[in-house]
Parts: sequence; C-alpha cells; structure tokens
Amino acid sequence: MKIKFNKFERVAGLFVISVIGGSILMGISVAVKQGWFEPKVHYTSEFSSADGVHPGTVVQIQGLKAGSVEDVELQSNHNIKIHFYILGKYSHLLREDSIAQFIRPFIIGERVLEITVGSENLPVLKEAAHLASVENMDIFNLLSGKNLNKQLEKISDMLENVSSLVEAFLSKDRTSAMVKLFDRMDPLMGNLDSMSQEVTRLTRGINRTEALPEVLANLTGVTRELNVLLPEINQNNPHLGENLAKLTENLVIVTKDLRVLGPALEQVGPELPRTAERFVEALNETVVMLKAMQRNFFLRGTVDDVREEEALREKNRGDHERKPAADSIH
Repeated sequence: MKIKFNKFERVAGLFVISVIGGSILMGISVAVKQGWFEPKVHYTSEFSSADGVHPGTVVQIQGLKAGSVEDVELQSNHNIKIHFYILGKYSHLLREDSIAQFIRPFIIGERVLEITVGSENLPVLKEAAHLASVENMDIFNLLSGKNLNKQLEKISDMLENVSSLVEAFLSKDRTSAMVKLFDRMDPLMGNLDSMSQEVTRLTRGINRTEALPEVLANLTGVTRELNVLLPEINQNNPHLGENLAKLTENLVIVTKDLRVLGPALEQVGPELPRTAERFVEALNETVVMLKAMQRNFFLRGTVDDVREEEALREKNRGDHERKPAADSIH
C-alpha cells in the first residue's frame, strides 16, 4: 500500500528531521567544546583537608578550565588523595615543578583545583605522576568550626601575653627605666650616624687608591708565612714565650731605673765632655810615666824579658792554629 503525504505533512516532517539533526550537531559541538573527545592525562596529589572538594570539581590552569576531579580518597595517614585529569592539549604545561592548590575564584563560590604552569627547562610530567601540593587558607576555611577554635586559642594566648606585659609596665620603676632608655636612644643614634660617616669616609679613601685588595693580599701572604714559621720557632725554642715575658719584666725594671737615673744624668751631663778629656790626659801621662820607668836601668832587663816571652807565646799560638788547618786539608 503506497502512502501519500500531503504538502503540510512533508513540511512538518522536514522540520522534525532538521530539528533532530540540529540537536545532534549541537550536542556534538558542545561535546567537542567540553573536551569529551579530547584525550585525558591523569594525575594525583595529596592534601591535608579537602573541604568542599568532590568528584566533578573543576581543575584550572591559569584560570582556564583544563580538567576535572575524578575521585577523592582518604589515606591511612589522614591525608586526602585527589585523582584528577587534564585535557591532552594542556598536559605539556605540567612540569616537575608544577604545584596543585585549592583556591576560590571569587570570595564566595566553590573551590577549584588550580595547577601552576611549570618551567620550560624541566621535563613534562608523565601519566599518573604525583604533583606537590600547597595548602591555602581562605576566609571560609578560617571561619569554619575546626579552624576557628584553633585561631581563638591563639588569640587567647596572645591576650594573656599582652596582659602580662601590661602588668609588668604598671610598675613605676620599670616605666621610668623605659623612659630613660628612650632618652638614651637619641645620642646613641647620633653616635652611630657619626661612626657610619667616618667608616664611609675611610672606605672611600681606601677604594680611591684601590689599596684594600693589595693590603688583603699582603696580609694573606704574611699569614701564610707565619703559619710556616711559628711551628718551627715553637719547636726550636719552646720557652720563647717565657723568655719574652722575662725580657719584658727586665725592660720594665730598666725603664724604672732609667727614670731614676735620668735626672742625675741631666745634672752630670754638662761635665761629661770635660771629665772625658781629663781622663784621656791622665792616660797619656800614665803611658809617659811607664815608658820612663822602662828606660830605667833596673827595669829595662825585666821589660825585655817580658817582651820576649810574649813574642814566643804568640809564635807558639800561630803554629798551633796552622797545624789543625793543615791536617784538615790532608
């Protein structure tokens, strides 16, 4: 039996077919935009808390939707393990230094998993790699019952410390001491300012002549030489320090004696040249007298004998010294 459609039925059929085809095309377009046909790369990360996180939580990279959380798992160490995936077109952005963290894009709203872009000089993370995590605190986490009690305990401890500090300053003696301390701060700062200016002037002069590197180099050489010489000195003269101490004590004694003798020498000083001249004259007179006595008849023979004995003694001494020298040559 042949079925015939009139004009209105044909138009209605074409409209229904076009609507169905358009819906299919729109669904395919939405699926492509959502990345349903895009390859997915899976990763994991761990957090100490996963408040407001569930399967389907958005994963972002630099504010762009790049994936989704697939599973939230409680570990035996009380940490939360997050399983998520990234679309293949974004997977090359994840490197070894990439970090996972939960943030709120706005003040209110659900948390999203934000992944940072890694450095280009590091290798790309492989499939099923584990990302390091960072715990962030926002206003909702701060006002939650679990964290609020901890913060209130800290505030209570801080107030107790402030109360102890206020009680300590209620004493007039401590308050006066604090005021005196502040009064001394101004001169101290002035002295520090002057010292810094002097140090700046000194270093500027050293840098102008560029002598500081040379001085440091010479000091290094001197230190190296002292490191070599001091052990040898200590080995050859172990009592050097004790001797130096005694020498210092003797110098002190001599200095004290010179302080006592100094005024006496100043008084005798003008007479010293005359005294020396008279002493020389006395020696000359003594020589003249001795020569005169040698010419005496009774002393002349004795003097000649003494001179012969001295000459013989000098000759024997010379022969004795030449003999060992000759033996050493042989």
